[in-house]
Amino acid sequence: VEEQMRFGREYLTAMINNRGGNPAEGLAAYNAGPGAVEQHGGIPPYQETQDYVQNIMGNAQAGPGGVI
Repeated sequence: VEEQMRFGREYLTAMINNRGGNPAEGLAAYNAGPGAVEQHGGIPPYQETQDYVQNIMGNAQAGPGGVI
């Protein structure tokens, strides 16, 4: 479990870094894949991905520190 958590954290960090530090696009790449984000020039028009990004970003802003 610890290794899976570490890998997930490292992969998400890489996706955010690959999107120029943009957390929303990084989350979209984590969820839908980096190719989908590249193809659409940002968050793809997939309802699941849009809901995922909105949910995570909303929780991050409500959490400690207020932002990602």
